Amino acid sequence: MAALFEISGFVSGRFVGFVLVALIFVLTYYYMGRKKAPYLRRVAALDAIEEAIGRSTEMGKPVVCSYGIGGFDYWTLAGLSILSYVADICARTDTRLIVPTGGGHESYMVREQAVDLVKTRYLIAGKPEMFNEDDMPFLSGEQYAYTPGYVGLLVRERPGAVIMTGSHYSEAMNITEMANGVEAFTITAGCYTGNMAALACASDYIMLGEEQPAAGAYLSKDPQQLASIRVQDIYKFIEIALIILGLIAINLGSDVINRLMIT
Repeated sequence: MAALFEISGFVSGRFVGFVLVALIFVLTYYYMGRKKAPYLRRVAALDAIEEAIGRSTEMGKPVVCSYGIGGFDYWTLAGLSILSYVADICARTDTRLIVPTGGGHESYMVREQAVDLVKTRYLIAGKPEMFNEDDMPFLSGEQYAYTPGYVGLLVRERPGAVIMTGSHYSEAMNITEMANGVEAFTITAGCYTGNMAALACASDYIMLGEEQPAAGAYLSKDPQQLASIRVQDIYKFIEIALIILGLIAINLGSDVINRLMIT
């Protein structure tokens, strides 16, 4: 199928994408510049997190919460926001919080941010003496050395709740199965489709797809995370509009939308 038109300097099939990115940037910049924070509904998983921590408090057991094994990526930022939220509840309810860290070469830098977040939450709650950095062990900089360390921690501590968010990958199922084995209330979030399908079978509650970054943005109120969610929403509306226009055009005997999209 021939393209509708070609523009010198653009790789074939990239012009429309460039226009969409530019349009979304302008709309988001205008929206955020007017200081109108995007509306985000409260993700249901946040209520499940409160329930899980409450259960642990009543049982006198610790909460284990991890934010992933990656660097400062999209998923890890959401995981850190959720960790901060969990730390706040644990500090207010005098519940011990254990945060396994590590799992990747980029995780060294992320750990420092995580320690600072948790420590700050205990300070704000007026309970700095409750913060214990030993409860944030660095298990390993390698994924499959981190995994048995995490599993072993679950066996030893037998937590009442395991909240595993952020950028967890293939190690997630090993951890979740052991969380089930120690009868912990398990809440997870997958960061790719194959992982979500497996975790859904092994978790009491799972954040699917964009529920995790939406929850992170909702909790943090960080402008960058809020803008990221808004950009995704705008892109979805544009894609839906193009699909509808394409179907109408094809039924009218025109392939103009198809030709436009391969431009």
